[in-house]
Amino acid sequence: MPPGLPNRPPLAMRLWLSRNFFGRKAGTGSSAHSGHSSGRIMSIESLEHMVRNRVRMFLRHTWLVTILGTIALGGLVWAAFYYTTEADNMRVAAGPLDVKFVEALSDAVTKGHHNLHLILVPTRGAKDTVEALSKGQAELAILPSRADDSFNWPVVAILRENVMALIVPAPGAAKKGKSDKNAKSAKIEKVEQLAGRRVGIVTGNEASETLLDLLLNHYGVPLAKVTVSEIDPKNLADAVKNNQVDVLFVAASATGAAVSNAIAAATQNGDAPTFIEIDQNDGIAKRNPGLDSVDIDAGTFGGKPPTPDDSLKSLSFGEYLVANKSFSETNIATLAKIIYSLRQSLATALPGEIKITAPSTDKDAEVVVHPGALAYLSDNQQSFFDKYGDDIFYGLLIFPIFGSAIAGVASYLRSDTRTRRLRLLQRVLDLVRKAHAAQTLEMIDHLQLEADNLVIAIIHQSEHEEFDETVRMSFAFALDQLRFAIAARRHAILDHGAVPAVGTGSKAAAA
Repeated sequence: MPPGLPNRPPLAMRLWLSRNFFGRKAGTGSSAHSGHSSGRIMSIESLEHMVRNRVRMFLRHTWLVTILGTIALGGLVWAAFYYTTEADNMRVAAGPLDVKFVEALSDAVTKGHHNLHLILVPTRGAKDTVEALSKGQAELAILPSRADDSFNWPVVAILRENVMALIVPAPGAAKKGKSDKNAKSAKIEKVEQLAGRRVGIVTGNEASETLLDLLLNHYGVPLAKVTVSEIDPKNLADAVKNNQVDVLFVAASATGAAVSNAIAAATQNGDAPTFIEIDQNDGIAKRNPGLDSVDIDAGTFGGKPPTPDDSLKSLSFGEYLVANKSFSETNIATLAKIIYSLRQSLATALPGEIKITAPSTDKDAEVVVHPGALAYLSDNQQSFFDKYGDDIFYGLLIFPIFGSAIAGVASYLRSDTRTRRLRLLQRVLDLVRKAHAAQTLEMIDHLQLEADNLVIAIIHQSEHEEFDETVRMSFAFALDQLRFAIAARRHAILDHGAVPAVGTGSKAAAA
């Protein structure tokens, strides 16, 4: 061993070990092919040692691991908070009648809540709206309560109550010239008298042939006995003036434009139209879910003179904002808060068309309220920390245990350092004994390969551990003995051409 080696720095020691053990001396008898193979084997083992030792070195730094673990946990908490509060797009399917409401609501949502956006999915009517919601093309929809499958989705809000109105136009100048007897016989006052009459369904509202058929069927009037036609609101005045219809059928908000325009068109020469009362409204409502009986107060429809002139029995049905059952309760609760907080401004934006009310939250209510809307209406809406506070609390309790486990592993790895050093030293001594007992040059070459790999392992170990003077001296002495034993045994086999006794080899090595 070169004098003064123990006092050299670790880097000098590694260079010295590399110079003495990494290369093969000339005349060792190893072929170029075996040298290439051994170099490749050493390269693979070197990579394995490097990865293993670097992982162990990292885990031995307790504070570093603890700090990085804390940062990772904080990152997970932040990511959870970010993804639970990130911007969400809510698609709303709506027919032509409700496009303006969706646009007004979308503007209100965008102004007050940057992480929530409404996207309109336009449809042609209630049937297409139901289909869009069923196929997952939208998360919310605006549907009349009478629509097919409308009760399959929980309600977020009731946007308005639609009423049915059967309007009998006032007689025109031509009709006034007729006798009172003819005028009296032409007057329609009951639903049963619609048989053989011409009913014009005003488009652009919830009135439909299906709804008219439901009403006529209850009174025993076949739809086939009624002449039904659809009339565009723009052509109403001409249709009434030209006596093309006997009754107008409208289903919309009692204070909305659809009913008001129909009444205005049915008013002639200053005479207000009359209305057909649905006197069996209670019975019809009981037989048809989604319909309610209603008494329309005098003057509700407006006009000059005010219409109706007396209380009028009719039927009504709600226009619901519904949501998919599986949609986020948090987002629905946020949307419900916006709708009910801004219902006055929304009603102002669409005068007479929107009158937002909350559905009943009773267990026996006719409609089921969405859990998100229910949380807001019952003042049980949870914030982020209300919802995830327990998880965060238990996480903070578990994290110290996790940190203690890491510290324990790191402590174990530190205490295992001396064991690893002893194992390396023991491997060197075992190779010395094997070198003395080697019988052939092939065994010597194999021992030389093991010795080279062992030197690599010792150097890698020294890169990650600060060897003290005693450890350096122990390894240096043991490696010198191994090198001398291999060299002496190789020369003995080459010189004598025979295998000497183990004792003789030992004496030669000692000499």
